[in-house]
Amino acid sequence: MKVTFRKYLILLSYMAILGGTPALVSAQEGTGRPPPSVTIETVVEEPVEPPTEHIGRVEALEAVDLRARVPGFIEEIAFTPGSSVKAGDLLFIVEPARYEAAVAAARAQVARAGAVLRQATISRDRNAELVRRNTAARAVLDDAQAAYDIANADVAAAEASLSKAELDLSYTRITAPISGRIGQPLLTRGNLVASDATVLARLVQTDPVRVAFSVAEADIITVRQAQLAGSGSGRDVFRLSLKLPNGTTYGQEGTIEFLSPEVDPQTGTVAVRTIFPNPDGILMPGQFVNLAFASTNEKMGPVIAQWAVLQDRDGRFVYVLNEDNTVHQRRIETGAKIGERWAVALGIKPGERVVVQGTQRLSDGIAVQPVSSSGGSL
Repeated sequence: MKVTFRKYLILLSYMAILGGTPALVSAQEGTGRPPPSVTIETVVEEPVEPPTEHIGRVEALEAVDLRARVPGFIEEIAFTPGSSVKAGDLLFIVEPARYEAAVAAARAQVARAGAVLRQATISRDRNAELVRRNTAARAVLDDAQAAYDIANADVAAAEASLSKAELDLSYTRITAPISGRIGQPLLTRGNLVASDATVLARLVQTDPVRVAFSVAEADIITVRQAQLAGSGSGRDVFRLSLKLPNGTTYGQEGTIEFLSPEVDPQTGTVAVRTIFPNPDGILMPGQFVNLAFASTNEKMGPVIAQWAVLQDRDGRFVYVLNEDNTVHQRRIETGAKIGERWAVALGIKPGERVVVQGTQRLSDGIAVQPVSSSGGSL
């Protein structure tokens, strides 16, 4: 007998009244959804006072425009452009031959003046003896003494000329006055240079370097404390670090070199200069960097990811995971924002676990399937 749809519904209703069949109950149980999967992160304790950041500019402590001190033709360029040089290294040679000739001529003049002096000395001594014996007039001795004095002065003048000639000869070898990195030569071999007129190249000290920046008037008291503490370098109060233009952190820490004694009335800021070691030449004069002051006496506290923090009209809260894999809403008070994380002033402790992803599916007391932020199940 063919069962109509109406009869089938009546039959189902009757079975439901009697408690249902095992097959139907099993089907209902099979429709239950699994607990939602959420990403969990353990609350850690970190410094909760973010560093004060300023934009600074890298400067060379010393920079020299190299010039010739004697005129002549450039005969040799003894460096590779862009290379590092040490103080005293040879950089240029400017036509030494004519200055060597001048030294030789000056030495000959010294020898000639010396010979004249020796002859004048003999004449003076001889006439002094004759005058003592009353066999020569006093005027003869006076003339001999004058000739001696002139010859002696000529020797001094000749020796001074020799010293100048030797000094000019030394100037034909242009050496590095400081250690640093040298730029491109501005003249090539064979060019004529005048003394103190033409810049031949620029030499810049690169280790250490200075980072100059300005501090707002409101922050200057803290910076002043850093300068006055301990040795005055600021190491006892602050750590000075740099973030490079590519976003990486520079591996050397700096010290305070100079703090202006007055506030700029136009900008309301104070000029500050710091010194950073630069052994690898990573920092380059003219470069802009982010300089951070971080306290050496760091205050520690719980820190959580910013996306773990939710907010409603009653304030901020997080979902905390319990041992039974249920989550409960917890009200918190946040402190400073540190990058993409929040410092928590009240409401949570280090070691507790909070939900950082999947919060939109949660309610207080719900069971969840926790997954570690590193990817593994808990």
